[in-house]
Amino acid sequence: MKVTMYLDVLSLWCLYADRSVDRLLAEYGKRIDFDWRISLIRGEAPLGYGQAEEAFYYRRGAHLTGAALNPGWLGGPETGTLAANLAAVAARSLGKEDRSVPRALMDAAMVEGREVWRTEIAVEVAAGAAGLPRARLATALKDPKVREEALRTTAEMLALGVGERPVLVFENAIPDRALLSGIWAYEPMAALCEAMLRDEERFLAFNAANPKP
Repeated sequence: MKVTMYLDVLSLWCLYADRSVDRLLAEYGKRIDFDWRISLIRGEAPLGYGQAEEAFYYRRGAHLTGAALNPGWLGGPETGTLAANLAAVAARSLGKEDRSVPRALMDAAMVEGREVWRTEIAVEVAAGAAGLPRARLATALKDPKVREEALRTTAEMLALGVGERPVLVFENAIPDRALLSGIWAYEPMAALCEAMLRDEERFLAFNAANPKP
């Protein structure tokens, strides 16, 4: 079974969902092929608001989830999420495909309050998480193919007809497909995995025992 998560590394709901994915993979990891892809909240544009508004969003997020976050990473209205996300894609282009770099960027910003929207800090965090030289990651980040990939996967998510991140796409082998948009909690993710893996097993078992005429 394949699960694909579209995320922006500076989205609070993507951070909460990433924690839930930890639980999902601990429970179903041997049966799931997990992948992540970047989907920029504002594309290449700045967010257009400052810390006061972000702090409001974080208070609301904490009210729903019980987990407080740190808005100190956000500068003024010129702050955007592009550099941080490009750092994640750049690390991936250099072979670091697991979730460690997106997770490190999320935590550096929304837990530690570091200004990961700045390219130099994004490179520092991503390079450290990937175990790569900063200069090498900085060079990769400037490669036009990295920006093109981030924009491509953003468009790929939007083509699904949804706009609320995170987006998780669940696909089993028979092939069923389900999509969660804006959902951060573990329980609906686990319910989908359980139901789709069960149906896949029963479907394939029936076919094996009952050849199609």
